[in-house]
Amino acid sequence: MSQGAGAEVPIPLSALAAVQQALRTVHTAAGLQATLQAIADGVTTSTPYQEIAVTVAKEPNAAELHTITVVGTPEAQAALLNTTCQRAALEEHLAGGEQWGSLRLRRGPDTTEGITTYWPEFEPLDVPDAWLPDYELNAPLYAPDGELVGMLSMDQPRGGRIPAPWVNEILEVFAEQAVIAILNARRHEQALRAMETLEREKAELHAAFTEQCARETHLRSETRRDPLTGLANRVMLEERLAELLAAQTPVAVVFCDLDHFKQVNDTHGHAVGDEVLRVTGHRLARSLADAACVARIGGDEFVVVAADVQEPAASKLLQRIGEAFSAEPVEALGLRLRVTSSLGLVCEAAHEGPVSPARRVEELLDRADREMYAHKRSRAGVDHLLTLADRA
Repeated sequence: MSQGAGAEVPIPLSALAAVQQALRTVHTAAGLQATLQAIADGVTTSTPYQEIAVTVAKEPNAAELHTITVVGTPEAQAALLNTTCQRAALEEHLAGGEQWGSLRLRRGPDTTEGITTYWPEFEPLDVPDAWLPDYELNAPLYAPDGELVGMLSMDQPRGGRIPAPWVNEILEVFAEQAVIAILNARRHEQALRAMETLEREKAELHAAFTEQCARETHLRSETRRDPLTGLANRVMLEERLAELLAAQTPVAVVFCDLDHFKQVNDTHGHAVGDEVLRVTGHRLARSLADAACVARIGGDEFVVVAADVQEPAASKLLQRIGEAFSAEPVEALGLRLRVTSSLGLVCEAAHEGPVSPARRVEELLDRADREMYAHKRSRAGVDHLLTLADRA
């Protein structure tokens, strides 16, 4: 039975309007899934066919094609939806059909290996142009470059008869437009995937950069922290002090040295000595939380830097530091040890001069160190006199 014979039958205006509306929906659909659904729905609304399956290659020249959309009975959907076939099998399947223009009519029950086929069960009409259960009409979807993009499969026309020839003309036009829409949808999704990949790579780079910055910040902090007490070390102390001096901020620098600390190590061991340093450092940091910097610069030497403190108010700063050291005994590994410190204070008012901040830092720390040792020597002399008085 050839659809090419006989007089031409004009396409009804109602059918043309339905095709126009259907194609408008097809070309405005967003994404491949929505485009294929619009194609299948458009065929059912503009032709008599009630069961439509759309099989496509998701990527250009893909070896495997997928039946992504099926409109029809639940049985047809269950049999065909999400099935796959190889490109070679689909080309063989299309080549085996009877040509209806660019369409292909297959008359079963023979099938092509690798192609999933659904034969609906119904009683055909007893007329010459009846549509039979083993019929299947296919519209190959070829891209302009010759790629077989996919296939439209039609079955179960309303009325149970082979539709009029004008229906095939509509299907040919629909197939041509469907190819354009599918190619555009594929490109759109490729662009989206490329954009998602770029966004993912951008996020990964940002995460890696953030992690690297955090690692560098952590390493920078670690190299500027005393590992025993967690206080600033000499590097951080000098950096902070240089910043304050460069900003013309008045500062008070107090150099602290524990009294008789060597005796603690010699008498009780270095584990007790380390615990004394840890506890002392924590007390100092807690009592002087408002200080610009609290540092341990080695051994039993601590330095406190206070910003915006000038000489008249420095005595209160010394008092706070002294109390932080000696307010109560230090408990270390079962021992209670009284800790005192010799302090050396230097104040530096804001001024501009030829000396660089780094050089001024060095001079300030050196002066504070000398002041501390002067304090320690004077205390040692007092202690010696008190010892002699006790012996008298």
